[in-house]
Amino acid sequence: MNFQERKNLTYRIVSAFLLLVSLGVTCFSLYSIIVLHSEEIILMLVAISVCALFALLEAIFILKGGKKESVLSKIAFNENGHINNVPLIAVGIGTAFGVGLLGLGISVFLIRDTAMIKSSMLVVMSIATYLLVNCLIYFFFLILFKNRPLDLRDLIK
Repeated sequence: MNFQERKNLTYRIVSAFLLLVSLGVTCFSLYSIIVLHSEEIILMLVAISVCALFALLEAIFILKGGKKESVLSKIAFNENGHINNVPLIAVGIGTAFGVGLLGLGISVFLIRDTAMIKSSMLVVMSIATYLLVNCLIYFFFLILFKNRPLDLRDLIK
């Protein structure tokens, strides 16, 4: 196995693991919503189920690629190998939004005591975790696959 195949395999395994962590948070939220018996449980269950389905399908598609190059490279990099700035800015905004939503969800979940609000915040935390994991996967891809010119000074260090 050459170096590029190992990088692809590492990217796919780490990405699938992060998505499974997001899926674990979503399954915990699904279980907690069922236990809390909130009033609008059907809408929350649908939202959580869709989030879990997306995470599961994404993990399957990422693992299915194997050692091949990811399609994400066409989005992340230009033809000349430089980082594409527009998706980078969009993912940065998405990361800030995900962190904000996750912080809001956790703080309101811990402060309020009603079952409806706790269930709603579990839905918000699940979606925010999925968003944040996808942004982290993008940043991990950028770090791992950035073209770096080989220099003799790098070999000396």
